[in-house]
Formats: sequence, C-alpha cells, structure tokens
Amino acid sequence: MTVYGGYGPRLLGHRGHNQVQNVIALLRERPTTRRAAIQLFDAEDLAGEHKEIPCTTALQFLVREGRLHLIVTMRSNDAYIGLPHDVFCFTMLQEIVARAIDYEMGTYRHFVGSMHLYDRDRANEESLIKERFQLRIEMPPMPAGNPWPAIDALLAAEAKIRAGDQFDANDLGLDPYWCDLIRLLQIFPSRNEGYIEALANSMSFRRYRLYISARIERTPDAS
Repeated sequence: MTVYGGYGPRLLGHRGHNQVQNVIALLRERPTTRRAAIQLFDAEDLAGEHKEIPCTTALQFLVREGRLHLIVTMRSNDAYIGLPHDVFCFTMLQEIVARAIDYEMGTYRHFVGSMHLYDRDRANEESLIKERFQLRIEMPPMPAGNPWPAIDALLAAEAKIRAGDQFDANDLGLDPYWCDLIRLLQIFPSRNEGYIEALANSMSFRRYRLYISARIERTPDAS
C-alpha cells in the first residue's frame, strides 16, 4: 500500500531532493541562515485527489547563540492520535540535525492552526495521561558526532525485527543509546514476557523501565 502523505519520502527524497540533508548542508555553510526550511504540504495536496495528506506544513531550523532551534507549523493536529507522536518525532529530527552540524539543542516550538480531540478518543486520552509517560523525564542525550551511521544500523536492525529475527543489540558495535532504541523496537511486537524482561534488564537507560513494565502488563497470552 502506498501512503500518499507519508513524511519519509517528502523529507528524504521529495522530487529527488533530500530536504533533511539539504538543511544540514546549508546550516554547515551558513549557520545564521533563515532559509533552512522543509516543506511538507505541497500545492498538489490542495487538488483533492487524495484523502490522506500531511498535517504538517513546514519545519524551520534556526541556529542562534550556538543552539539549534526548530519551529514546526501544523495545519491540523489531533491532540490524542497525532500530537504526542509528532512532538517526539520532530524533536528527534531536531537532535539528529543538531548532532550532524555539531550544535547544542535549542527550543522546540509547535504551532497548530486547528487542534482537536474527537469524542471517541476521550477515554483513550484519559488513559494515556494516567500512564504517566508524560512525566518530565528526559531521554538520554543522543551521542555526539555524526548520527547517520548509527541510524543506518538501527534501520537495518528494525528490518530484521520485522522479519522475526532475534539478536543481541550489543553485538552491533553501537553506543548504548542506540542499542536501547533497538531493544525498545524488539520489545514492542513481542508477546513473550520472559524475552521482554531479558531485554529490559539489558537497558542502559533504566527509566525506560516505566514503559516496559506497562508493556508487560498489556501483553496478552505471554509465554
């Protein structure tokens, strides 16, 4: 199935242009530029030929006083289905770009034209809040240096996980930060409580345990 509004192709290969790498190259050459912007919503999206189009219109990266800031503009945002995932994904992208150009992380600003929460999602939204994952516990910082080799290794590991392969992330020669992310990917589809526990005990960042414990509680027919 083709997802017309998928962000990946628009970020990394839109009309033959890798917008993320172009932003990185531009910021390396001209750190104070105001042109480091990524366009996700296209003129073609207004034609009405596809129902599924991006909710995000644009991302702008700005380097100021030694920090990389990111401004994201949304035409529409679902407070339950979209917002938690959008903030996570875009701040991860911000950190990737910051590491690639060797700057510290700055502020993140998220502007929304229409924020909404559907009645059918109210119970799920209340349950999400009660999970306590929204506590102000920061992820560990991404390791310094060019992140792209590690990202390539993580994507290769994710493909193996989808294929059902089991392996030890520590054997990949990556920083513990990236090994933990791979272990989280291994945990997500698993129904084996013992396997999940073993992965949890291998985590370098112990505060991931909050998510993992909840995952075990929700695991049906664990064996």
